[in-house]
Amino acid sequence: MRVPHTLMRIDIRNYSHPSRRWNFLGAAGALFVGTLLLAACVTTTSTPPNTAKTPTKPVISAAAPRVGPDALHAMGTVIGSGVSMDVRALGTITTDGFTLPLLSPSGQFIAVQTGTPPDGATMLARPGQRAPKASRIAMYRVAPTGLVRLGETDSGLVLGRNSDARGFLVESPRPDGARWIGRLEWGKNDIEWLVQDGRVNAFASLGIDGALTYSSRDVRERQFDLVVQRNGKVCKLLGDGARSYLFPTFNSDGSRVFAMCARDGILEFASADPTSDESLTQSLTRALISDRADDQTAAQMLAPQGVRDGIDGRDWIAFHPALNSLVRWNDADGLRPINGGVMALGRVSNDRVAVLVGGRVRVRALDASSEELTRDPGTVILDEVAVPRAMEAMEGRPTVLFVVPHPGGVKLLLARFMGG
Repeated sequence: MRVPHTLMRIDIRNYSHPSRRWNFLGAAGALFVGTLLLAACVTTTSTPPNTAKTPTKPVISAAAPRVGPDALHAMGTVIGSGVSMDVRALGTITTDGFTLPLLSPSGQFIAVQTGTPPDGATMLARPGQRAPKASRIAMYRVAPTGLVRLGETDSGLVLGRNSDARGFLVESPRPDGARWIGRLEWGKNDIEWLVQDGRVNAFASLGIDGALTYSSRDVRERQFDLVVQRNGKVCKLLGDGARSYLFPTFNSDGSRVFAMCARDGILEFASADPTSDESLTQSLTRALISDRADDQTAAQMLAPQGVRDGIDGRDWIAFHPALNSLVRWNDADGLRPINGGVMALGRVSNDRVAVLVGGRVRVRALDASSEELTRDPGTVILDEVAVPRAMEAMEGRPTVLFVVPHPGGVKLLLARFMGG
């Protein structure tokens, strides 16, 4: 007997349709929120920041010195209301101008897609995907002397969604229409193929103890099943020809697997127990996001945080198109908007985060209420568009990496918080 899925509905009738509110899709139909963040640099950096209105705030100007990729430039200690931090410009990295960099868990290693971005069908593993022959993946290490380029791959690979201490995931569209999933060790060019068969396997993510989850479909189909591999066992949640399970990700302890569920224009959050085929089916919980969305919307929602910064304990953090802000979701607590119209978020400490809001980066309390934000919206620490990424502490101090849009790529700033 088939057990009915649990469906939690989120009333979005009072929100306008994403195609109107989520206006940064633009005429070009860009796939990722990352495109907005990268493109916004052109506007943001061309206008000098108005610091007269906030003289007590610690602001790093958009015109901060730009340095080469092999030079570590100390920008000094920034001190302001409640925050003191040491800021260093690590340098600039050339990217495809479209895809956000992928960081190792510690933040010590970085992988970026370079050259011409893969087309939409390839990024979304749709029929018609093809190997991106004009694109490569470059690797860097953050060293005391700055960014060290470790090399780059051959062409034809798609940068994956996740990494671990050993390496990062890549995907390879094949001539027969299939797609493989592999892991490339940091600084090397030998790929360990993790999933290598005649199916289209995509959107992979790593979990604890070597676990792997990904979407998989027959080359003749369009709908993806959800697959979990761990401890030598393979479990599946079948799409049954109607639903498609996309961009799966484990929660922090591996007790649940999240995915985006798409069917006939309906997009939902999904969560299930990945222990077995039966547990995946019987524990499946879904929550409605929109009845006018697709796989492209799902990709846009997950781009700002990625996997590394998108999982926080039991929560999955994603950008909600109707709420125009990041939200937290899990099957037990439901959906909780992150207040303040946050576009991207990176942890500073257990109780503080760096957030991108209104074209500026602020440091504020982790789960500040609307009332608290009215009294104290946080301290502006970067007066330009930047994506904050959590890092391992340096010399016992909380550390955050800022990915700043830059012509032809991104500029990386390292901020070490000294107090406040």
